[in-house]
Amino acid sequence: MKMQSIDLSISQILGKTSAILHSDGLILFERLQSLDKNEITISFKDITHCTTAFLNASIGKFITDNKGGQTLIRFTDVTEDVLNKIELVQDNARNEKKRVSLDNSSRGFLHA
Repeated sequence: MKMQSIDLSISQILGKTSAILHSDGLILFERLQSLDKNEITISFKDITHCTTAFLNASIGKFITDNKGGQTLIRFTDVTEDVLNKIELVQDNARNEKKRVSLDNSSRGFLHA
């Protein structure tokens, strides 16, 4: 089965060169959610500022959502600083997903 792929540009989606607001992150999240692709490449070209608030609301939220585990996300034109933030956000999102899964399993066990 061939991978379906799409390229997204944050600066084009937001219409600006900063990706700092939680609300901006939700715009990217909604875009990611609307796609039915196996592979997404996200470009940070022309982005001069990026915060973890933006990344948590977009990439982190996408990972914790069910669809996030089924899609390969790649990043291009990204600085080392932003890559470090992305790694932190991804780790936190995966840990949260595991915690929720364990909580749900525990509840099922306790109520069985």
